[in-house]
Amino acid sequence: MSVDTTLSDRSLTLSNEDLAGALNQAAMGFWEVSFAEGNEMRCTEQCKRNFGRDPRSPFTYQEMLASIVPEDQPGMQAAVERAIQEQVPYFAQYRVKHADGDIRWIEAQGKVVSEGGSPRKIVGTTTDITRLKDLEILRDELLSVAMHELKTPLSAVKGSLQILERHLQKQDDEKILGIATRALGSADRITRLLNEMARPVLAQNQDILLQKSGFDLLQLVQEITENAALLHTDHQISIVTEETQTDVNADRFRIGQVITNLLNNAIKYSPGQPLIRISLTSSHAALTVKITDQGLGIAHEDRTKVFRKFYRSGERRAIDGLGIGLYLCSEIIVRHGGVIGIEETDGPGTTVYFMLPN
Repeated sequence: MSVDTTLSDRSLTLSNEDLAGALNQAAMGFWEVSFAEGNEMRCTEQCKRNFGRDPRSPFTYQEMLASIVPEDQPGMQAAVERAIQEQVPYFAQYRVKHADGDIRWIEAQGKVVSEGGSPRKIVGTTTDITRLKDLEILRDELLSVAMHELKTPLSAVKGSLQILERHLQKQDDEKILGIATRALGSADRITRLLNEMARPVLAQNQDILLQKSGFDLLQLVQEITENAALLHTDHQISIVTEETQTDVNADRFRIGQVITNLLNNAIKYSPGQPLIRISLTSSHAALTVKITDQGLGIAHEDRTKVFRKFYRSGERRAIDGLGIGLYLCSEIIVRHGGVIGIEETDGPGTTVYFMLPN
């Protein structure tokens, strides 16, 4: 018995060492913030390295916040606040500046721990995802070159088909005219797809410049909903809110893009399920818009991944799309200092939300 126990202990020790090595290789650090102790933070050496700190030195919650790029701080703090108030998982991506000036991307995930119904602490992980972001930039550059090279011959093909179609309209051969018309339609669809693929690349290169102004968010939601209802008569879209003050300072056009995209997704991914619900609620710090459908849903493991560029999940791959829309929505909301995510639900359908600071 003693021999077996010794062998088991050795195996466990080796497993722990292997795990530690794997976590360091993945640049994954662990942290804990205690609310009862004035946001005192404890974190592993790798967590400190992720923020560019000496792993042997103390590292406070205030120092962690100060290391985050100023534009990304509001979104990170809003994600923490929502996790605490609504008891949902914490998730955020943000940039941090190291002491040597190097900018790195961090992905943070966590969970609020409560005692007696009151939040006591939040524990989680940080991962350096800079390499993944660098690969996205490289992919964007390659994609940009490919799109440019494709558009030139495609324009020539489309022009030739337009000439051919006009010529055939004067003839009596409806069959050949139909072939030319369908070919021209296919060329138009390819052009639209290329433009959709180009949009996030151009948006990133232009850094999504915002033109903020004060406007009524509820009024914008109503306008977009009315337009969608005219186009999609087989869906019933309802707006639910008890708020009387729904003004925000944001880029109205960009936020309109987000609402339109999320609503179109709800319609597209809920075939045969006509009910869609939009709710608008307010807290002291933010306005929250939720769009809920009864459609295909998103698997638990995909609910953070769907905001990555070109990512598509589960059954949704069977429906036309490029996996770009949610990425663009995320970029717009993050640049407003807000938060976007998928609610954790066990039932059918999907609830996507975004929060904008008041």
